[in-house]
Amino acid sequence: MTNYYLDIETDGEKGTKPDFNKDSIITIQYQKLDRIGQPIEDLVILKSWESSEEQIIKDFYKIFITDKPFDFIPIGFNLIFDFSFLYQKFNKYNLPLKYDFMQFLFSEKPHIDIKYSFIIANNLEFKGSSLNNMSKKNQDGSYVSEWLKQKNYSAIEVYIKQEAESFLKVLSILKEDLIKSKDSWKQ
Repeated sequence: MTNYYLDIETDGEKGTKPDFNKDSIITIQYQKLDRIGQPIEDLVILKSWESSEEQIIKDFYKIFITDKPFDFIPIGFNLIFDFSFLYQKFNKYNLPLKYDFMQFLFSEKPHIDIKYSFIIANNLEFKGSSLNNMSKKNQDGSYVSEWLKQKNYSAIEVYIKQEAESFLKVLSILKEDLIKSKDSWKQ
């Protein structure tokens, strides 16, 4: 089993509902992790401004959709958002998929989404259980589309790296806490 941090950024406007058909994926970022969730390779950022959305989707597809689903197990926050976009774009660019979205999400692609742990840690409240609110991450992704319009690519990359670091720090703490407490669950 090979775990990877996974996230995407889109050009969706701040405060609007995501449109999986209209909005574009502007980056796909992933990083190989060891068994305890620590990075063992550099963060890879596939950037549409260096090629195109189509090219980064096709490049990612090659490593993500394989006959060995356990070779790339994504770990992330709210992965249904990322998977929804990726699935739509795989279809848009005629990349073959053997299954429909629900089968892909729930039975074909193993994944770990820590969003649900955040909801539990937030007293079973959805509101406030975001990575922004529950980590040292000091900015949300709402500025990404504006930075893209301004061609401020370095700001996007800084944000992506900071988000990855915050996520991995929280993942590390979450794993340590769960491992320590699991024996008390039997009591």
